[in-house]
Amino acid sequence: MEHSFIELNDLPDEILLIILKDLHNVKVLYSLIDVNKRLNTIVKYLISTKYLTLRTFFSDGLLYRFTNTILDRFCLQILSKIHHKIEFLDLESSSMERILLSANYPSLHELGLYDLATKTPKDLFTKTLTHYHNITNNFPGGLFKCVRKVSLYDESPFEYEFFLQVVPSFPFMEKLTVHKSEITQE
Repeated sequence: MEHSFIELNDLPDEILLIILKDLHNVKVLYSLIDVNKRLNTIVKYLISTKYLTLRTFFSDGLLYRFTNTILDRFCLQILSKIHHKIEFLDLESSSMERILLSANYPSLHELGLYDLATKTPKDLFTKTLTHYHNITNNFPGGLFKCVRKVSLYDESPFEYEFFLQVVPSFPFMEKLTVHKSEITQE
């Protein structure tokens, strides 16, 4: 076999499952969804979209920010196919607005927000949009009626004023978890 050429699609399902199970779900979704019917079936079998983590870390612990190309594919093509199944969504600050506004998440019960910049969460929970694109969650400044748990992850201090802005957006919130922050009062 001087010049052998094997494509991903030539591999048996069992081999593909072994290879794909060790990859990050975001990479598998981004790379293989809508390539062909067979790969769609394998991706849907392998990946649970109930718990979707759209953030990842470099080996040194720093948060990796998705490129616009990756975000465009998720927001315009992938989330429209899986949004109704998502119960838990984990996001980082630079992409959270685009992802939250790209689809309605009727099954969303838990939301994790990472690396919050001081101004970003205040803007997300208090500003008004000029257009809504059929957003039934009415986010930002509106309601997430299904969300029961909210987790905030940030190095910045957690301010009481921000808490007062967040609470109206999640009227049925049972648990708010703040990680890596100091609580401040003025």
